[in-house]
Amino acid sequence: MGVPSGEVIARPMVARACGCLQEFQHYAVDRYRAQRLAKFQKTRCTNCVAKLNEEQRVAAAALPKKGEAFKLLPVGSQVSISRVPDGTWAGKLTADGTTVDGTGEGPQGLIVTLARLWVAAKGLKPPPELAAPAPAVPAPPARPAVLAKPPAPPPAAPRPPAPKPPAKVT
Repeated sequence: MGVPSGEVIARPMVARACGCLQEFQHYAVDRYRAQRLAKFQKTRCTNCVAKLNEEQRVAAAALPKKGEAFKLLPVGSQVSISRVPDGTWAGKLTADGTTVDGTGEGPQGLIVTLARLWVAAKGLKPPPELAAPAPAVPAPPARPAVLAKPPAPPPAAPRPPAPKPPAKVT
C-alpha cells in the first residue's frame, strides 16, 4: 500500500495519536484511503516522536548499567519472582530496608529492572571506580590482511647432471 499519485482533492486536518492536528491528503483515486487514514491516526507526528526518543534517551542515560546496579546491591539482598497468568514475570527485591516491585518479560530482565529500581529508590550513585569507564587497552598494530608479494624461496643448490646410460659394446 503505497502513497497514491494523482490529484489531491482535499486536505483535512486530522488528529494523530499524539494529539497533534496534521494535514491528511485525499487523492481523487485512492483505493486505500481508509487504511491510510487509520494508520495516520494511530501514529505520532515526527516532532512528538523525536521528543519521545530524546526523553527515553535521557531516562536511559540516568539509569545505572546492569553490572553497576548489581554491584550496588548490598549483601543479603533478597529477590522473589513469579510468573503471572498473562505470561509476564512479577517480582520483589528487598535490600537494606527498602522493597521495590516490578514486572518484566523474562526473569533475567526483571532482576535487572528490580536492581535499577532499588538503586533509584535509594538515590545511590555508582562509586567513581564503577562509573568511570575502564582505560582503553591499546589495540595491537594493524597487520596487512594479504601480503603484497610472498617472500621468494631461498635459491636451490644446483643439481648434478643426470647419469648417461652405459654404452653398448658389440
